[in-house]
Amino acid sequence: MTNYKTRVTLIALIMAAVASLFFLVLREVTVLFRIAYGFALLGIAVFWWSGMSLVGNMKNYPWGAAFPVTAWLYLSTQVVFSAVFVLLEQTSLFRLPVAWFLLIHALIGAFFGIRIVLLKGGEEIIERRGEEAREKVWALSSLRADVSAILERTPGMAREIQPVIDALRYSDPMSHASLASYENAVKDSVIQLEQAAAQNEADKIPALCVTLLRQIKDRNNRVKLMK
Repeated sequence: MTNYKTRVTLIALIMAAVASLFFLVLREVTVLFRIAYGFALLGIAVFWWSGMSLVGNMKNYPWGAAFPVTAWLYLSTQVVFSAVFVLLEQTSLFRLPVAWFLLIHALIGAFFGIRIVLLKGGEEIIERRGEEAREKVWALSSLRADVSAILERTPGMAREIQPVIDALRYSDPMSHASLASYENAVKDSVIQLEQAAAQNEADKIPALCVTLLRQIKDRNNRVKLMK
């Protein structure tokens, strides 16, 4: 990781050095060029910061990669814009007023700043949705594990219990909050199945398994309708 940080820093220093060399080659160091140079250093600093953020947070790769890409686009856009008008000024073909130059740079910065904010917001939504998905997958896996444990205690009821395990295995874990009552009904039936197995009430297991299969199917059908 240290090597990556060193490379990012080296790239930023090279870009800053190249930008500084223009002080030696320009015919006249104007106010416009000084402003452009300042914005170029700002863009390089943002690019460096984004690269360091990516290296330091590789586990959050999609967002981390989007940040440097956006920073690079910002740097490229404002450098090209500055280069065009500085070159026109140096050749005496056109001189853009400083106020307009600053305004356009501010608009470029605002555009990419908004993009960063939107990307960050999207990342938070994706992370929250991912956390919800993990919780739902865990809940369904937990129910399947509970029923599998019941089967281990009552191997003679495999014909009745195994279809329930299979139904849970192939159920879509994602659902809507409005389906909580259906999912709670499945959980309650699993609890009743556990109690029947624990109390050696094998005669109750077939009916409970039929109920569970119906409840799981009912829940799955409603999940499909919510898609």
